[in-house]
Amino acid sequence: MAPRSLRVGRDLTAEERRTAVLRAAVECVAVTGYDNLRLRDVARAAGVSTGLLQHYFETRDELVAEAFRQASEDLLQEWSVLLASNPPPWERLDALVSQLALRDGLRTHCMVWVEFATASARIASMREGFRAIYDKWYALVRETVEDGTNAGIFTPVTSVPDVVELLLNHIDGCELNIASDPEGMTGVRMRELTLRLAATLLQYDGYEVADAAGSGPREVARSAP
Repeated sequence: MAPRSLRVGRDLTAEERRTAVLRAAVECVAVTGYDNLRLRDVARAAGVSTGLLQHYFETRDELVAEAFRQASEDLLQEWSVLLASNPPPWERLDALVSQLALRDGLRTHCMVWVEFATASARIASMREGFRAIYDKWYALVRETVEDGTNAGIFTPVTSVPDVVELLLNHIDGCELNIASDPEGMTGVRMRELTLRLAATLLQYDGYEVADAAGSGPREVARSAP
């Protein structure tokens, strides 16, 4: 991986430098995996010394946990901006799914999520951070489903918590598929399947599926009989 400079016309603050290091670590995890990650590779990718890296992070586990937190917080911030206008529940759900599935660097995101989940299963100190991020994602989807249900837009076929868990488990499966098989699942297909599943579980009787470029409607799906 080519080194990147952290100077962009001025000296970065300590917090900006730390954030840039974390984002470089995310890229390294996607390339090498957690088990093969070396601090010197992250330092080279970030354009800093290994000594500076160790000044910020005492262990590799701490670096990886913080890198994943940073990547997740970046995504949550994108969602926060996206939802600032408080769109209707279905449009909000579509926006959440589309922002994830149609994002640039989707496979990198998926690979990092899988690596972090695997590491968290083995390393107790990383589980709290993994759970915290997952809970934030769960809360966003649950609030959307509850708002639509309370407004009479959705009629869930089972309890709201069950619907949310089914949707998130489906998304996790798509991300695993994308991470392990770059020629298989695509972001466009992930979005379409997720919205079809949501429409069925919520008995929402119509939604437009974007075309392969994500630029326009292709068909209208109806809830399953």
